[in-house]
Amino acid sequence: MTRFLQPVGGVLATSKERPSWTPLLVAFAVALLAMATGGCAKRSMFAQALTPSYEPSNVFREDAALPEQIRRVALLPVTVASDDGDMAFGRGTLEPIVFAEIARVRRFEVVSVTSEELRLLTGRTAWTPEEKLPIEFFEKIRDKFGVDAVLFTQLTQYRPYEPLLIGWRMKLIDADEPHILWAVDEVFDARVPTVAAAASRHLEGNPDTGTSLSDSRSVLQSPRRFGRYTAHAVVQTMPGRAMATK
Repeated sequence: MTRFLQPVGGVLATSKERPSWTPLLVAFAVALLAMATGGCAKRSMFAQALTPSYEPSNVFREDAALPEQIRRVALLPVTVASDDGDMAFGRGTLEPIVFAEIARVRRFEVVSVTSEELRLLTGRTAWTPEEKLPIEFFEKIRDKFGVDAVLFTQLTQYRPYEPLLIGWRMKLIDADEPHILWAVDEVFDARVPTVAAAASRHLEGNPDTGTSLSDSRSVLQSPRRFGRYTAHAVVQTMPGRAMATK
């Protein structure tokens, strides 16, 4: 039987302390929050699994396959649509990534033209196909590097903070009789569900060192990883090679 003692110094003392429910209530609340958070994460993952991947559509192909004679291509330095600091930083970050993706598809042999080489040949370190090019522009590049076509690449938009945004414009032009063989102009916005789903799936299939399936959505926080996805997506729209016939 519990015995209650008289107050001592203004504090009521007992022979047995009454149980405190506060720690139990806190633990219960934490457990409920964890269950709710886990449920939201699972629902988010399930919703993304049902979301189709974004497919670039603003694409021009002269033919379904590249002409047989296009075997060696000059990659000009990446240009930017504006001169602000973010765009310049994006060019430095993404240029090697997009060039690596172009080389990886193995549609042709790749020759990277440096800014200095381009300046010595044409008087400028960078060109876009929308500009008025020198009369002998393609002839000089063709003769200097022994190429069959020239690939222009421009970073049109770049937002390196969430929500990420990257835009690419590319044109592959025949260097012998200048005309467009392939062109793409796309903007990838991480807020678009189909873009987010495609980017996450790309990282799952092509993980960086230290990444796993559990953190595939990290691609939506990393400009480099998201840029890698966007470069892959645009380069994959390039015409393939005609099947050899016997």
